[in-house]
Amino acid sequence: KFNVSNSSALLSRRDSMAVIHSGLSYSSAVNNNTLYLLILPFSTKELEIDRVLEDKDKHSVRMLSDFLRSRTQFHGATCMQQQGSHEMKASGNFMLDQSWCRFVKKMWSVHIRNTGPVKILMLQKSLWLDSDSESGTTDALVQTCSIVQGPFVIRKDVFQKIGGLIDGFGKLSLLEFFLRSKGELKIAKLGSCAWTPKIKRTDRGNLKGSKEVPEYANFANKHKVLRIVTENRIEWMACVANWKMCPEKPYIEPRGLPGVAAPICCSTVLWKMLSDFVRGLNKLGLEYRIVDGTLLGAVRSKAIIPWTYDVDIALPASVYKNASTYTALEKVLENQYYIGWSFMNMPRGHILVPPYIDVNTAPYFDGPEDLEGKALFSSDLEEAVKGMLPVSQYWRQRGYVDFYEAGQALMEGSSIVTINNEQFVTVKDVDKMLSMNYGKNYRQPALKGEWSGLSGHNGP
Repeated sequence: KFNVSNSSALLSRRDSMAVIHSGLSYSSAVNNNTLYLLILPFSTKELEIDRVLEDKDKHSVRMLSDFLRSRTQFHGATCMQQQGSHEMKASGNFMLDQSWCRFVKKMWSVHIRNTGPVKILMLQKSLWLDSDSESGTTDALVQTCSIVQGPFVIRKDVFQKIGGLIDGFGKLSLLEFFLRSKGELKIAKLGSCAWTPKIKRTDRGNLKGSKEVPEYANFANKHKVLRIVTENRIEWMACVANWKMCPEKPYIEPRGLPGVAAPICCSTVLWKMLSDFVRGLNKLGLEYRIVDGTLLGAVRSKAIIPWTYDVDIALPASVYKNASTYTALEKVLENQYYIGWSFMNMPRGHILVPPYIDVNTAPYFDGPEDLEGKALFSSDLEEAVKGMLPVSQYWRQRGYVDFYEAGQALMEGSSIVTINNEQFVTVKDVDKMLSMNYGKNYRQPALKGEWSGLSGHNGP
């Protein structure tokens, strides 16, 4: 679990404030005077908490604690993710901003909507950041939510009753906390304040910098959840590999039901990794050659082999042996991957994000108040998810990139192959490489008929 630390600059005029962030171990709250906790979605050193928060955010935190003191019906409070201008109107159900507000767990799926009841409440003028008055009241929009994104202030006793934050869930730590609340929290999202970008950032907490990626399996197995549906994305806790859903042919991104609601093939995850890594290498001006199973898929079907574990990329010796290559790749790929020396003492790339598809999910719900999303379920989908739980923590099951040292002969000359309608650089003599690795009948697939699961055998 997570530690609680004092931050004197966050003390309100009448209470003690404590801060919880995702990089510390757990202890009880600082002292009996602590009434409210500021929950941060990123890790930082305990002594740096006060320094990393901007003055605007410190004011917002004090404002939220003052709000909770005067509004006892709320368990917590937060600010908007971005400042907006909302015309005062009658109470209704709409989005105050583009951030989470309500959720439901339905079977193996979690649905999160940005919509929720919004009311006009009278607030003290001193609670407004740009107010020049310490007295009087003014109207403000307040949305009542059961889940929020980013930082929030919560009553200490409520936080402890739910069980606090738990280690091992990375960027899913806050979502995991809210799932344990069973949707019973009442959190006020105030239209009178907005967080700065600095305080909204997220990271993997204690898992930051690790090649181990246990968070999605931990989340899936603890809560029996396979899918997370938000307003603009559908994430899966694991990918699938079987003959029925993942044929060996070029990938076409789904545009509607049932495809957008279905599990994502592991070959699609590998395709994202191949595209990202080649883009990163090109941006860094580094040569590469796709080889082995990745090249075999390109020649045989112009696709990623659907049962393969990995993407195979060869690098010139000077690039392969240079540790800065992998550090630079991590940076250019915006830390979505761990890249470096890994399992079995090889340089590898491990994806740190789950399988996902970006899609507007609003059409699959029955209006802004609906959380059920019945259109996102079907008998075929129920059949497709059978056997996905429990999710394996074995690193090979998530897919990875293998880097190989290319000798001078392999890097001399090149040719172009196509995968999923995109072109990639490979060796000059493709037939020679594939024949050496897989035999003359390399165009014959290793798995035929009703296959299931990943395999290390790509050729005949």
